[in-house]
Amino acid sequence: MGKSKKGKQREQFETTVLSRFVLRWEKSVFLKKRKWTELPSDILLIIFQKLGPINVLTKAIRVCRDWLELARSEPVLWRKVDMTCHGKKFGPNYLEDIACITVNWSAGRLEEFSAEEFGTYDLLQYITDSASNLKCIRLIRSHVEESELEKLIKRWLLLEEIELTRHWCSPELCEAIGLLCPRLKHFRLNELYFGCGSNKKNLIANYIGKTMPNLRSLQLIGSSMTEEGLHAILEGCPQLESLDIRNCDNLTINQRIQSELERIKILRLPNDSTIDYKFHRHVTESSPCWGPCSLCYGSDSNSDSDIDSDTETYFDIKYGHIVFQNCE
Repeated sequence: MGKSKKGKQREQFETTVLSRFVLRWEKSVFLKKRKWTELPSDILLIIFQKLGPINVLTKAIRVCRDWLELARSEPVLWRKVDMTCHGKKFGPNYLEDIACITVNWSAGRLEEFSAEEFGTYDLLQYITDSASNLKCIRLIRSHVEESELEKLIKRWLLLEEIELTRHWCSPELCEAIGLLCPRLKHFRLNELYFGCGSNKKNLIANYIGKTMPNLRSLQLIGSSMTEEGLHAILEGCPQLESLDIRNCDNLTINQRIQSELERIKILRLPNDSTIDYKFHRHVTESSPCWGPCSLCYGSDSNSDSDIDSDTETYFDIKYGHIVFQNCE
């Protein structure tokens, strides 16, 4: 007698399940045998760019010597170095070591550098000495003093973009940036804590209007300026297309200001949420922080102990070498 309909269905089901199991097993074996070191260099470069400098220098180059040599020998990979949003996994000293390696490997082609919750005058001076084509610098809660930053700005003649978020900036420093960086097109100065009196609330805004006529975009989250300061900006920056004035509590958008804002293509108003801002948490905290502290780096502000315990990485800053311990 032939098999019943239910019997045939059960047999077909078992065959399907078995075939799927075999397919998964074959796939897992294939993946284990695949030689990732044989990936084309152009594909690897795309992967490295997606990973970012921190992941490349702490993880990817540990895979094999070929990947290390590729990362070291491709300056284009280090043209834009973004060391933000690292999740506080590393202390500032370790991050500075990584930053120095990226500068060395960029072979003078570094154009953009971004740092969050680390960065000293020595590091920025090293970058300035090594990168003559620097066009963009972003400092998020860096540890550079205002006088030191002004010294560096004098050498950033090609700078087109600068961001200072939760960073001390006096009206005088803002004026220096405008005067010393004639090519500046994008300026971000967020969450100001210079403690000025009511008669100085608009000083920074006035200096922006007087010294930065080529601005295309401006971000002043948390500024203390009033309508007078905003009017000075709009009058002095005729090419301005993007303006972000969120958390500017002293601003009242009256009829005159509203008419002046009509030409702005991208506009964020004082009451708009900052949740979509990349460094949202830095502009919503109530107290300033200009140096390493337990809030930034945990209970031990000098700790770099989060490095992989199985394979420690040591950086030779002078020559840009990387040495692994316990790694063949």
